[in-house]
Formats: sequence, C-alpha cells, structure tokens
Amino acid sequence: MSDGTRHLSKLVWSVADLLRGDFKSSEYGRVILPFTVLRRLDCLLAPSRQAVLDEAERTDDEQEREQRLTAASGWPFYNSSRLSMESVLSDPENADRLLLAHVDGYSQNVRDLLDGFEFERTVTRLHQARLLYRVVAQFVSIDLGQMITDDHMESLFEELVRRFAESGNETSGEHYTPRDVAHLMVSFLVSADSDLLTSPHAARTILDPACGTAGLLTEAASYIALMNPQADVRLYGQEINRESWAISRATMMTSGRRASTIAFGNVFAEDGHQGTAFDYLLANPPFGVAWKKSEYAVRSEHEQLGFAGRFGAGLPRINDGSLLFLQHMLAKLKPVSASGEGGSRIAVIFNGSPMYVGVAGSGESDIRRWIVENDWLEAVVALPDLLFPNTGISTYLWVLSNRKPAQRRGQVLLLNAQDQWQKMRRSIGSKRKYITSDQIAEVTRLYLNTLSADPAQQPDDRVRVVSTHELMYQRVTIDQPLRLRYELSEEALTRLAESRVIQKTRDPAAMVAALRPLVGSTWTRGQEAVTTLRRAVASAGVSWPRGKVFEAAVRKAVGVRDRDGEPQRIGEAYEPDPELREFVHLPLQVDPGDHLRREVHSTAPDAWIDDSRTRVGCEIPPALFYRPELDGEFELLRSLARLETTRVHPLQRDEEQEDGADRPKHLRAQDLHEADSAVELPDAPEDGVALTLCSGGMLVGRPGNWRLLPQGFGEAATSLFVLQPLRGSGQALCEWLNSRKDNGQYPSARDLLDTHVPVDLVTDSEVESLLETVQEGRRALRTTMSGILPNVFSSGERDVQGVRNEIRFAAHEAGLIGELVRPLDDPISRAEWSFPHHAAALSRRYRVSTHPAERKDGLLKLGEGLARVLGVLALTELAAPNGFSRNLRKQFRTGATFGTWLWILDRLEAEGIAPRIQQLATVRDRGNARALLGHIKDFRNTSHHAHGVRASHQLAEDVERLEPHIVRAISAVSWLSGTHWDWVERCEYLDEGSYRILGLRLRGSHPSWEPFERSSTQPLRPDRIYVDSAPYGAPVDLWPFAVVSLCEECRTRELFLLNEARDDQLTLRSLEEHSLVITYGPPE
Repeated sequence: MSDGTRHLSKLVWSVADLLRGDFKSSEYGRVILPFTVLRRLDCLLAPSRQAVLDEAERTDDEQEREQRLTAASGWPFYNSSRLSMESVLSDPENADRLLLAHVDGYSQNVRDLLDGFEFERTVTRLHQARLLYRVVAQFVSIDLGQMITDDHMESLFEELVRRFAESGNETSGEHYTPRDVAHLMVSFLVSADSDLLTSPHAARTILDPACGTAGLLTEAASYIALMNPQADVRLYGQEINRESWAISRATMMTSGRRASTIAFGNVFAEDGHQGTAFDYLLANPPFGVAWKKSEYAVRSEHEQLGFAGRFGAGLPRINDGSLLFLQHMLAKLKPVSASGEGGSRIAVIFNGSPMYVGVAGSGESDIRRWIVENDWLEAVVALPDLLFPNTGISTYLWVLSNRKPAQRRGQVLLLNAQDQWQKMRRSIGSKRKYITSDQIAEVTRLYLNTLSADPAQQPDDRVRVVSTHELMYQRVTIDQPLRLRYELSEEALTRLAESRVIQKTRDPAAMVAALRPLVGSTWTRGQEAVTTLRRAVASAGVSWPRGKVFEAAVRKAVGVRDRDGEPQRIGEAYEPDPELREFVHLPLQVDPGDHLRREVHSTAPDAWIDDSRTRVGCEIPPALFYRPELDGEFELLRSLARLETTRVHPLQRDEEQEDGADRPKHLRAQDLHEADSAVELPDAPEDGVALTLCSGGMLVGRPGNWRLLPQGFGEAATSLFVLQPLRGSGQALCEWLNSRKDNGQYPSARDLLDTHVPVDLVTDSEVESLLETVQEGRRALRTTMSGILPNVFSSGERDVQGVRNEIRFAAHEAGLIGELVRPLDDPISRAEWSFPHHAAALSRRYRVSTHPAERKDGLLKLGEGLARVLGVLALTELAAPNGFSRNLRKQFRTGATFGTWLWILDRLEAEGIAPRIQQLATVRDRGNARALLGHIKDFRNTSHHAHGVRASHQLAEDVERLEPHIVRAISAVSWLSGTHWDWVERCEYLDEGSYRILGLRLRGSHPSWEPFERSSTQPLRPDRIYVDSAPYGAPVDLWPFAVVSLCEECRTRELFLLNEARDDQLTLRSLEEHSLVITYGPPE
C-alpha cells in the first residue's frame, strides 16, 4: 500500500473518533464502509450529475429508464436525485431525511448494496445520537473522486475491511482471510502459471464460492497485476452472509469492477454461477459448519443428478460441509483439451478433518477417493496454527488441478510449512502468528521446485512425495468365533425372566420357579445346558416352547463369554463375536489373506476375514507430514509411559446410601489446571459411565492439553487419557506432549502411544528440574492474574451507582493492564522493558517511530545494537585469558561496526572458549541469533548501496521484510532480559566471605539510574560494571569495554561502550553519541 493510500485510510477511519461512546468498536465498520462507498460514488458521479438529471426528465418509459440513466452517468450505476452529499449539510436538523432521499435516487444495484449494510438503520442511529451531520461533513471533506485510481481505491477499501475485521466484529472476522494467508494461497494458486499469466492478452476468471469480504479475490487480482499489469482478471464470488456480501460488492464497485459478479445466497442450495467454469478457484470456507439448512437441496441433487450434478461423489457428515465446498469447486473446472490447453487450478484452506475423518465407505472417504482416483490432488501444505483471528487450530492448504505436470501425475506433494511463521507483535483474536513475505516466497519456491523436479530426485526434507495409491487403503474386517460357557446365575435367571420369549409363555412365573433350583449350575456345551433346563421345566409340569428362537434366547441369557468356551455357529459358519471384531487398514497392494496368516493366526488361529465388509478408503493422515524436529534420538510414547486402563463405574445411589458415599472425585477437563487437590473436585456423576483412575505423579489430559498431577493430589476418576511415566518424573514428558498440536479429533489410544518423543530430553533430570522452575513461574502468573479484574458484581456493593462506578474503575484498570501486559506478547516491547540499556533504548526508538524511513532505520540500528551488546559480552570473555590483545584491538582501529561485533561473536566460538556467561554459547543454537544478525547486516549493506531515493511503499516493504528477523533475533537472545549490568558504587565488608554491594543500574530503556543493593560472596571493585555469570559463579567485570562515567558534554551519568582502540587509548561511545577516552594498558 502506498504512503498516500495509507494516509487516506487513516483519514477515513478517523471517523471512528466521532462514534466512540455511541457505537461499539466492532460496529465502526458498519458506519465507515457504507459511507466510504457513498462518498466514492458521489464523487465519481459529480461530473455527469446534470446529464443524468436531464436524461431522467426526458425519459418516461420505465423499461428504458435504467439503461438510459446508466449510459448518461458513464458508470454501471447512477443517481437521479438532485441531492448530493454536500446538500445534506444544508439542513442539519433534517440531515437524515435528506441523506435517505439522496440514497433513494441511486440505481437498484447501489440500493441493494446499502440494504446489506442496514444503512437506513445506521442513519437513524447516527441522527438520534446527533452525529449524522458531523459524519457526513467529515466524509464530504474527503475527495474520493477520479484522482484516486481504481487500484488505490481497492487498496483503501481492503485496508478499511481489514480494520473492520480486526476490530472484533464477529461477522466480518468470520468471513475474513488474513492477508498473509491470502497471499500464500494465491502464490500457490497462480505461480505455476507464470508463463501463461505474463503472456500478452492474458485473461483469467477467478471464483471464490465463500468469498466473505472478497479479500481472497482482491489479493488474487493484485498478485496477477504485479505479474502482468495488462492481464484481464475478472472476479466472481458468492456469499451467504448479507453484510459480508454487501462488503464484497462494495469492494468491487469502489474499485471499478462489476459488482453483479458477487452472488448472494447459500452456495449448496443455489449455485450463483451455474453452468460457468473458471480458470482459478480459491476459498477459505468456514471450518466445521453444518449444512442442515440446505440438506434437502443437496440430497436431492445428489440422488437425482449424481455426477451430472455437483455432489455425485458422496455426502459428508451433516455437521461439516467442507467437502461439499470442494465438490462444488471441482464441478467448475474448465476441461482440458487434447492438446493440453485449458484446465483449472484450485487452492482451498481446510482444517484437519476433511483429510481423514470418515471410515472407508463413508461419504468423506468416497469423496477423497474420487478426487485421488481422478488425480486432481496436486499438493497439501501443512500450515502453522494460530493463523486465523477466529480459531487457533492447525490448517491445511489443498492445491488441486486437472492439468498436473506430466512428471507429477499419480503423485501428491505433502509439504510441511508448520515452522514457517513469525510471532505477531500484537495478537488479533486467536491470530498470534503470521507468515512473512520471505517465508511465503521460500515455501512457494520449494513447492515449484519439487513440482518441476525429476521424480527420481530426492526432495527437500520438508516435502514428501507420495503416490496416489499410498493414500488409498482397504478396511478389512477380521472376526473370531463367539465362544461361550453357560452359567445359570441370579443375574442370568433375571435376564431370562425378563426376556420377551419367556413372557410370551403360558406361565412365566412357573417356568422361572422351576429353573431356580439350578442357580449356580454351569455347563461347557450349549446343548447340554438347554437339555438340563428343559428337563427341569418339564419335571415341574411346565411346557417348554419349541423352536430355535426360544433356544437362542435361552443360550443368550445363560451364556458367558469365555476364550476357552464353545464356539457358536449360525448354520455351518461360526457366529462372529462383535467384541473381538477388529478393523484393520491395509495398503491396497497387501493381500488380506497373507496378513491374516502372518499377523493374526499365530494368536487367533480360527479368525477369518469377512469379505462382505471390506471397503476401499482414502485418507491423508497428518502423520505423513511428520519430520524429526530435533536431532536427538526419538522413541514412541509407549516406551516412556503406560496408558492407564483401570476403569471404575460410579455407584448408583439408593435410598440407604448417603450422598456421594464411595463415589470417586471427578477430574473434568475444566478442572485440569485449576484443582490442586482431589478434595476440590466434584463427585463423579451417577450416569454409570466408566472413568479412569488417576492420582499424583500421573499425566492427565488430551493432545495439546496435559497436566502432571502434583504429588499428594489424591485419587480421582476422569474421562481424559491417563499416563503413568515409566522414566523420570514426567515433567519434561508433559511439556513435550503439550507442544503437540490438537488436530481437532480425539485420537485413539494407539495413535496417542505412537507419538514420537525425544527420549534424551524427557529423561534428563536437569531438564526436568529447569522445567519445574518454568512451571512454578506459570503457576505464579496464573495466581496473580486470578486476582486481577474480578467480577464487578462480587464486590459486595449494594448501591447501583456504586456498581456503575466499580464497572468504570474496572474498565480503566483493564486498559492499564492491557498496556502493562503488552511486553509479554511483543518481543520488541519486551526488549524495551528488560534488555540491557543500549538494546532496550533502540527498541523503544523503533516502537515509537512512524514514517517508513524512520522505522527502517530504527530496525537496522536495533539489529546493530543487539550485536553490540552481545559483542561486548563476548569480547570480555575473549580478553579474559590473555587481555585485550593486539589482534583484538586491530578490529577496533577505525571504529566498531556491525561486522566488528559479528567477528567477535565468531571468534569466541572459533577459539573454543567456554564462556562464564553460559548463554553466550547458545548464540548459534537457539534461534541461531548469529545467522539472523548476519542477515540483518547484509540487508543493511545491500539497502545502503542501492541507487536512488526509495519510495515510501518500498521502504514499507523493507520494514515488512526486516522486522521478522529482528523479532526472531530478540526472541533468540531473550536471556538478555535477565542479564543486569550493575555499576558498583561501593562494596562493604560484612564478614568472612560476605559483602554488601551497592550501586546503580539502568532498567530497560528508561534513562534514569536506579539504586540496587545485593549480597555477594566476594568483593567487587567500585566504579566497574558487572554481569552475573553461571549459577554460583563470580560476576563478570566488563571493564574496559563498558564504562559508566559523568559525560563532560551533558553533565549526566551515561553508559559508554567500546567503539575505537588505538594503542593504549580506548574511545567509548554512549547512545547519545557522546565519547569517553580512557587509557588501558598497551597491547601484548
């Protein structure tokens, strides 16, 4: 976005200042967007207004009126009213009536659009709040005429829609795709067609069947325009939400596009672009949304039209219409000619469910099978979680095409991009991560390279190439005989007495009485049991019914499952035991009979395969995207923990049992991180559902949400998974399991136990001890937060006005807390608050900068500042053994540069010195801060050597590319926040090995020195700066590379860092560019 467009966006959005107090922030867009549309149309129509009025007076024929007035306006809309927006200002008291009269003069397409915003209702609210005149006046002061090109207007409106979505509006946020995700989708959609799109007279049509606010469509158009400004790109969409539909149409209309191409309605029930095929299709449909409302239309089309309609492949579960969207998109592919021309490409975002939910033979599996067998699936990209404002779950980008490259036919690319993200400095709802432009370019490059590479070539380790057959499987049913022994117990006799066949006999009570003497009897064969029972009934003079149905009911009542019991038969065949039935997924090429003989018959020799139940299925298991995240040894979870299976059934209360007696405590999901003892838990429910026992020292939870119960927790029962650690305390194992993402589906026990675990880390006692410290910090934070902003109605205040005051106070406190906690979520603010002063102050300078040039310069200086702080620490370690040597001094002869400090960091590693400040050894490890700083330096050098003056939008692009590297570098050296640079004023002797240290320190970016006092086991020299070393080690003296002195220029105490070394003269420099010269011994 250009600097001018950004300024215009801020100017338009400043109307929000007028609305504050009368409208919620989430409602600002409902005012600003339609008024922006009105002002744009008003300005565009101004030159032709009189021509339209003249034509309106000459035209009486209503059928011709629309066409003639449109032609007179020169636009695909018109306004036949004599009023303009300026006219509304002539009568403030009647501004509402005048504005609505002005709106009434617009063509039907504009009025429909404004109806989507409920504009008349908004005008009424503004007028009642006495804001309408002021809002109109502010928009009238903004010129949105033809000076603002269609491209700039499109950017402006897109920016306003983004602000609306990010302001917390539920409707807009639900139908809004973040710009980074949209850019990634479009990159995958069109990059493979660069030759086609850059050719002269390139023309493309694009459809989004769930277009929301048209963000994906406009991103696609902008992307292609960068590739070929002359390309003819036509956008089409459909949207079910009326407000989002109105925003989409407004986007089209204000940027000079045809708004009529955005259809309104439920795409499942009514295809808004029936019979039309498109070159590109892309969508981010809502995740897991039910299609119950359109069920009749969908089922009718499926049953009556089959593959001649859109839903011939199958119907998914009623509670998730994702694969219906995909079938709809596939129905709009352009055919591929015999010469290979034509065809289409699709990019669509789904959560994990459409990849694997649904067993073989289900609607979902059949749809996936249809897609794979037609070889339309080109790639699936696993994306990071926390990318969307309205959900934090992991998502996947599907890329489909009916014109795949010849070398990739019959194959699917699976690309793992889950590590390609950057933490947002300020979260937007659930969106805490974004994908940078560099990362998008890298992932796209990886995809394109793999797509065009020789299939024999080994792909990057982030890409897995699978054949379409590997996504198919056969679901085989393995049965075993039902084996029974027979026992007439009291329970069995009761079941028999209550059965329908006994109740139908002439005298049920007499039959039961005749059988009662046999209670306790057992038999090994069914026929023997039936014969004995029949004789007992006959001897009592009671009739025994004839027929196989009666005998089967008797056997069912007295039969008890027994592995060594008599196998049951139905005719000549064995009767299967449903409880022993097993479903096995086998690759298509595996013979089920071979599997039965090889894997099953050794333990169940009489098992067989029920061929009538065999189904072919298709799925894309998330495990296919897995790649080792660490370089250590991995083992399966089953070798490190035991899954507890001991289950209890809470007792049913009777009249003589006290409430809660003998019932276990119930550990529910909502109690998992709240309760510190089983005593705090409610009793288990009485519904008889079996629960798993758990106690202190066990891991309880589900993927992504685990807790190690504290020792002494007591015993409870839960429906969650329960794991007993087999090695170590389980603290590190809990941390690892919590890092595993919940894909939205509750896994099977087998899937859980197949989780890969880094065995060296989770069994390391030091790691476990450190993580316990981390956990204590989390508990302290949770305890602190629990007392902040309590429920305003729990204060005990009885006076209503007092409650109002409490609410106002809470609101002000909430605003303050928001500012206080921001550093916790923003690495740059955190650095400003807690890093050593030179880095902290530069962090603040960047944070408060506004202009792109100022922001870019601030980032580069911050990067160099980080290198300087790390370099001073590293230089201290290098000089410790042999002093500030000649070779070291030589690097500072002409003054320290960014490269100087990086050389120092490299030298520390090259000499193999074990630093006393242990974290220095991690500069090349965690996050690779050294590589990031090198990238920043290279970026600065390249940028400074570029010719000419860079435009504002180019500088803004530089900032967008550079900031993620700075943020990652800060995060990689977050340990600096605990490295205090303490200037010692005096050291007081207390007793043997005990000293009191008094001095000053700079905290974060604040320029004022604050006093400190702490104890020490050894004396420290006054007028020196020290930082703490390894635990229990001696503090490290930074002299002469960091010095505190009274500046002769400004007469204030400043912190100086080494800048230049000539012989025995060292020049140090402060952040204020003041210099200090000191003498230090000659070099050796």
